[in-house]
Amino acid sequence: MTPVPMAVDRSVAWELAGIGTAAAVFVATFQVRPPYVDFALAAAAVALIVLSATRSRRLWALAPAPEPDGRHAWRLGLAFTGVALVGLALAAVLVARATGTPALARFGNWHIAVAAALYFPWAMLQQFIFQFYLFPRWLRLVPVPAAIALTALAFAAVHFPRWPVMTVTTVAGVAWALLYYRYRRLLPLALSHGVLGAALHYWVFGNDLLERWSPLLERWFP
Repeated sequence: MTPVPMAVDRSVAWELAGIGTAAAVFVATFQVRPPYVDFALAAAAVALIVLSATRSRRLWALAPAPEPDGRHAWRLGLAFTGVALVGLALAAVLVARATGTPALARFGNWHIAVAAALYFPWAMLQQFIFQFYLFPRWLRLVPVPAAIALTALAFAAVHFPRWPVMTVTTVAGVAWALLYYRYRRLLPLALSHGVLGAALHYWVFGNDLLERWSPLLERWFP
C-alpha cells in the first residue's frame, strides 16, 4: 500500500474520532429523541458524506487498484446472497418450529418482492456510507483485515440493540467489504443488501415490511 503523509493519517484519525463520538451520542439517546431529530441527523450525515466525496476518492486512490472485471463482483455477490438465503431459510424454519407457526406462510408472502425493491435505495445509501466513505478511512490507519472488520462492526452497530440483526449484519458486512475492496462496485452490494434485508424480516422475523411501510407510502403518494 502506498505510504501516506502523517498529516493525512492524523486528519483521518480525528475524523473517525468525531464520527465515533457522534455515533455514541446517537446510540445513548436513541430512546429519548423525537423522531424528526433522526431524520435531521441522517440528512446532515449524508450531506457531509456527499460533500467529502472528493476526499474519499483520493483515499481510495491510495489503495491497491480494484480488479477490472466487474462481472466477477456480480458473480461473487450473487453467490454470497444465495448462500446467505439458504442460511436465512434454515433459520426461518427453526424459528417457525420454536414458535409453533407455519413456515410456509413466511416464504409465501409476495410482499417480499416489493419490499426488496423498495429496500434497494436505502441499501444503496448504506453501502455508499460504509464502503465508499468509512472503509477507506479505516484503511489509512489499520491493516486491511482490521479495516474490513471495523467497517463490518460499524455497520452492525447501527442496528443496536437488535442483537440477532447485529450478528447477521456483521457477517454480511465482512463479505460486502471484501467485495468492495476487491472490485469497488456498489450495485451488487446494494442488491444483496436489499434481498437479504427483506428475507431476514419476512422469513426469520415474520415482519411484513410492506404493511409497516404502507402508512408512510400512503402519506407520500396519496
